[in-house]
Amino acid sequence: MTLDGTRTYLIGHARVAVIDPGPHLVDHLDAVADAVGSGVVACVLVTHSHPDHAAGAGALAERLHTQVLSAVTRTLHDGDVIATDAGAVHAIATPGHTPDHFSFWWQRERAIFCGDLLMGGMETALVARPEGDLAQYLASLRRLQSLRPRIIYPAHGPQFAEADAIIDRYVAHREDRIAQVLEGLKDGPLPAEALLDQVYGSALDPRLRHYAETAVEAYLAYLRAEGRVRESASGVWSLI
Repeated sequence: MTLDGTRTYLIGHARVAVIDPGPHLVDHLDAVADAVGSGVVACVLVTHSHPDHAAGAGALAERLHTQVLSAVTRTLHDGDVIATDAGAVHAIATPGHTPDHFSFWWQRERAIFCGDLLMGGMETALVARPEGDLAQYLASLRRLQSLRPRIIYPAHGPQFAEADAIIDRYVAHREDRIAQVLEGLKDGPLPAEALLDQVYGSALDPRLRHYAETAVEAYLAYLRAEGRVRESASGVWSLI
């Protein structure tokens, strides 16, 4: 689920912001500290509280004599600005993958560090119930796109050099999935499990079935909020 692992980003040399220290792996935290070198760390920034992003934050901050800024600890807020010697980093609330998700806008380089909103080398990321919210996720993608970034750095996988185009593709993927869910309900009511097979197909890797099921639940919750589907007391979904 993390592709080749979690990427940790450092912005600046003399005054540094560290983004997503990742899991609490001693070798990795050693490598981050070595990369900081003699620089002063302004803060350790966390995109969201999943352990593959945040578990090492406290230990790294203690080692580097700085503070952790994150939404879950209420130390990070939309619009916060972190000063580095390489330019300001702006905190942007981007819920959807999780309620506490933040991205970071490095305006000088027109670069966005997007956490788990996008996955490098792919055209989809996990938005799954109960913590995922598709309406918020789509709004967050559009908010990032409105900044007209030059490049996007995800926490997993390689960077996106065609930032505007990739966001369009991510939105289009979601719209295609929404259409598939609606198409699956055209012939009559179905439980979410049956919709899972219609949307993702019977060849779905069994290891991903749980994640796909919770993703279908996110689509259904989105469509219910839009007034396009309803759920019966027995958990069967139908078009309105």
